[in-house]
Amino acid sequence: MAGFLSPAIAVESTDAKAQALAHYTMGLIHDWNGSADEAIGEYQESIDIEQDNYATHLKLGSNYGRLGDFEKAVKELKVAADLNPKDIQAHYLLALIYSSQSKEEKATDEYEIILMRIAEENPESAEVVAFLGQLYYAEGKINQAIEQFEKIILIEPKNAEILSILGSLYLEISQKEKAIDFFKRSIVIDPIHDGSLNSLGYLYAEEGINLDEAIDFVQRALTVDPENGAYLDSLGWAYYKKGDYDKALLFLERAEKFIKDPVVYDHIGDVYYKMDNPKSAVRFWQKSVDMLPGQTEILEKIQDTQNN
Repeated sequence: MAGFLSPAIAVESTDAKAQALAHYTMGLIHDWNGSADEAIGEYQESIDIEQDNYATHLKLGSNYGRLGDFEKAVKELKVAADLNPKDIQAHYLLALIYSSQSKEEKATDEYEIILMRIAEENPESAEVVAFLGQLYYAEGKINQAIEQFEKIILIEPKNAEILSILGSLYLEISQKEKAIDFFKRSIVIDPIHDGSLNSLGYLYAEEGINLDEAIDFVQRALTVDPENGAYLDSLGWAYYKKGDYDKALLFLERAEKFIKDPVVYDHIGDVYYKMDNPKSAVRFWQKSVDMLPGQTEILEKIQDTQNN
């Protein structure tokens, strides 16, 4: 009758499992004694009898990795991962192997799987979700990163740092209105969040809007970090957009003392150009291009100025 094993088949099945377990146990003993070669032999015997045992493939892959046979290690660990999709140990070992081989893209894929599994099991853990968001950002997957950080806001709606990060991420995909909204929300929660204050101030300056407010925001950021070259650049740029070139140059030159950055050099060049000092303008634009070659717009400014 269907659904039942004959006594002989049942006994054979039981014996096979017992033999597979015996070899697996001997493999563990060899592992404990530090005998990787002997352990591999036992684990292989176990797999020859019972091919679908996740733990045995995991142990076999681990030992091959310990011996430096990464090709076999990867093969066994992939089998283990397929046999037990919810477990992360095989993915963690694969990530370590790929990292040791400088296969960063493959390692990142494994870490992504790990973090996704942990996040599924701990949906209320903002830290885990943040790690996944950071990983997506490092991969250039901005929309996926945004999705993760927005999950954190559902868990921690008053996290000013995460709100600021979301503002920066939306800027990267040119959604400026959303960026402004998140920076503002961050500042409401933490009025001295210097990152949000500077980001919003610089964004306003770049757009040429709310310039008095932009200056106020960046000045508040500088009370927190007065020697921050990026903040000084933002303040100088806001004054430039307002047409106050003397103050713009003052803060931009101060910024240069703290950071050597192509954007700062470009901004200083623009100020000198507006102050009818084309020679100094070209000198600073050239500094920017020397530091970051291929800036077409700056090269055009240099060419146009030298031709006039």
